[in-house]
Amino acid sequence: MNLKQLLKKIPVIEEYAKRRDYEKKPDLRLLSLEEKKKALMDKYERKAGYRMDLEHPKTFTEKLQWYKLYYEGDGHLERLVDKYLMKEYVKEKLGEGHTIPLIGAWTNIKDLEKDWPNLPEEFCLKSTLQSEAKCIKFIHKKSSIEFKSLKKEVEQWFLFKNTLANSYCRAYTNALPRVLAEQYLENVKNQLFDYKLFCFDGKPFCAYVAQEHFSEKGSTITFYDMEWNKLDVQYGAHEVGDMPKPKHWEEMIEIAKKLSAGFPHIRVDFFDTDKKLYVAELTMYPGGGYTHYYPESFNEKMGDLFNITT
Repeated sequence: MNLKQLLKKIPVIEEYAKRRDYEKKPDLRLLSLEEKKKALMDKYERKAGYRMDLEHPKTFTEKLQWYKLYYEGDGHLERLVDKYLMKEYVKEKLGEGHTIPLIGAWTNIKDLEKDWPNLPEEFCLKSTLQSEAKCIKFIHKKSSIEFKSLKKEVEQWFLFKNTLANSYCRAYTNALPRVLAEQYLENVKNQLFDYKLFCFDGKPFCAYVAQEHFSEKGSTITFYDMEWNKLDVQYGAHEVGDMPKPKHWEEMIEIAKKLSAGFPHIRVDFFDTDKKLYVAELTMYPGGGYTHYYPESFNEKMGDLFNITT
C-alpha cells in the first residue's frame, strides 16, 4: 500500500471528533493566524529573553517558529512527523528494513486492549505524535503486567489534547493520534545511542549524540561535525560528553541526505546498534525552537543555513 492509499484509510475528522477534550486545553487550530503569531512570539520571548520578529527571523531557533507556523511543504508533512506514517515514507525512499520493525498500531484503547494478549513479551510502546521521549513505555515482561495497570495512562496518549496535533506546528495538523508497538532494541532503555543529524536542503551540517536518553538525570548531548570532530557547543543545560564515531556513520550521512532532500530543514534521527542502523524519526522542529545553543554564534550559523521564504 502506498502513502496516498494509506492516507485515504485514515478517518481523521471522525476520530478527532471522538477525542477532543477542551476542558484543559483548547483546540489551538481554532485560533486566528494573528493569535497564533502572538502566542509564538510571547513564548519565544519567555524562553529566549527577547522578542523576535516572526516575519524576519534570523537565527535557527527564530526560523523554527516561522517554520512551525507557515511552512507547508508538499501539503502532507504528517508523513514525516507521524511515527507511524514515517515508516512508510522511509520505505518509499530507501526500501524495506530501515526503520524499527512494527508490531502493531492502534487508534483507540479498546483495540489495543483486545490485541494485548497477542503481543510479544518484550516491546516498546509509544505515542505516534509526541517527542522529547514523552509517552514511551518499555515492556520487558508483558506476562507480569495487567493491562488495566497501564490503561489509564496509555489511553491519555490517544487524546487529541495530549498530542502535538494540538499545537502550532503545521506538520501535525492532519496527523491522527495513534499508539504503536515496535520491536525492543537491545540496550535502548539503559544506554541509548541516539544520533541526530541536522540537515539543510538535503545537506547534513552537524550531528549530536545523546547518551542516557531515558535517564532521570537527563541526557548527555555532544555535537560533532560531519568528520566527527567534536564541536564546542552546548545544548540547553545538557552536559557534554565524548563518543567514538558510530559504526554506521557514513551510512547515516547518506540516508540523511536522501530523507532530507527537498526540505529547508529536517533533523534525521537514528538508533545505531552493532548489527544494524535504524531511522528512528524525522524531526522538523527540534526542541520546539526553544532550547538554547551555546555559543549563540552556533544558533546564528545554523540560521544562515536555514533557507526560508518569508
